[in-house]
Amino acid sequence: MKRTTGLLAAFAVPLLALSGCAAPDPLPTIDPGSSGELRAQNVSMRAVAPADAEALDAVVTATAALGLIALDAAPRDGNAVVSPASLATALAMLTEGAKGRTLDDLEAALGASGERRRDAFAALQGSVRELDGDPAEAAGDELPAKPILHLANNLVVDTGFGVLQSYVDALADGFDAGMQQVDLSGDAGKQVLDAWVYEHTGGLIEHSAIEPSDDLRLVLQNATLFAARWQSPFDGNLTYASPFTLADGSSVEVETMHMGEGQFAYATLDNGWVGVRLPYQDGAHADLLLPPAGTDPATATPELLAQAAERLGAAQPTLLTLSVPTIDIPADSPLDLIESGVFDRIGIASTLCTAGADFTGIASASSPLCVGQAQQQAVLRVAEEGTVAAAVTEIGVVFESAMPEPTETVDFDRPFLFTINHDATDWPLFQAAIHDPRH
Repeated sequence: MKRTTGLLAAFAVPLLALSGCAAPDPLPTIDPGSSGELRAQNVSMRAVAPADAEALDAVVTATAALGLIALDAAPRDGNAVVSPASLATALAMLTEGAKGRTLDDLEAALGASGERRRDAFAALQGSVRELDGDPAEAAGDELPAKPILHLANNLVVDTGFGVLQSYVDALADGFDAGMQQVDLSGDAGKQVLDAWVYEHTGGLIEHSAIEPSDDLRLVLQNATLFAARWQSPFDGNLTYASPFTLADGSSVEVETMHMGEGQFAYATLDNGWVGVRLPYQDGAHADLLLPPAGTDPATATPELLAQAAERLGAAQPTLLTLSVPTIDIPADSPLDLIESGVFDRIGIASTLCTAGADFTGIASASSPLCVGQAQQQAVLRVAEEGTVAAAVTEIGVVFESAMPEPTETVDFDRPFLFTINHDATDWPLFQAAIHDPRH
């Protein structure tokens, strides 16, 4: 049974360790707010300039690879959108509590280790947050006048579960993450998770994909939100139904934006792919990569993305006639990062409950913690004026109870040997081969 429900009160005592476990470090002083959020005392997010982050390029490359693996794992029966940055950030927060092989695997997936990894993620987040804004503006009927790139991180801890202050401090230092406490076994926990997701995506994603459970001990949440106008918007009067060839070769009519003429970066890529770069008003761009007919775009490789970035970045503007379908991908079905095989494919199966995960950097618990849930939800809307996209990645860390020793069953239901032996000497007194015990 769980202990209590509801958010931690503004003047609550520090979290308690699980009974029988070593006491955790004291939790940071509470900075009370309307959300009941805890903030680490005297710890602010590290400031690192991109030029000073030695591993930034390696982390960017690794993030692209993570995204392609997730995209390839998504169902093929419709459109799919993922956020590599959101996934990488959530995994980086998880990494702060990992040790041993689990730490090694996570750092290999993220492209850097130790302080180089921390500096790279701090630099990336600090850079994109120069475009931070109100998520509610991104979800309005009109795109914001200035681009919004909102990034937020959160730690939600189960009532009564003690986390190490070193872990809380690491999340504050590297990710500006606060902490909330709530009973994660039921409705109260779901409401807190849902409210955070709704707030930081402006309602574009309404609910958390994490399922409350008795063994859920903490949830890591990352929200990434983008909204911006095109530098050269499409004319809505030139949007009309045009043919689109599906993977099976059939043709359908789809709502398509058209631009008679425009100056854009254009490049031919390996294996027959071509790329076009569409800039937003400030701070971001979209690269549209068209594969040869019959090639699934989800099979793109990190090398192809790197080549596109290099060639489009160096390309002189070319006069193009463009047609691009409008896009509206809702967050209908979360991508289960475990069930879809994403964790296996990116080499971090050691974080899971079946692999002896080591998260002793999170809590001094007598039984191990492991990743029991991992979900990503994403939304993408592309229209004449610009783009709105939002994603939430959530990782649920559970308390892995010791499994009971299996009860062996041995059925003597075929011929067997029966012996009687002397205790002191093990001298065999009788031996019998039982071939047919009928009598």
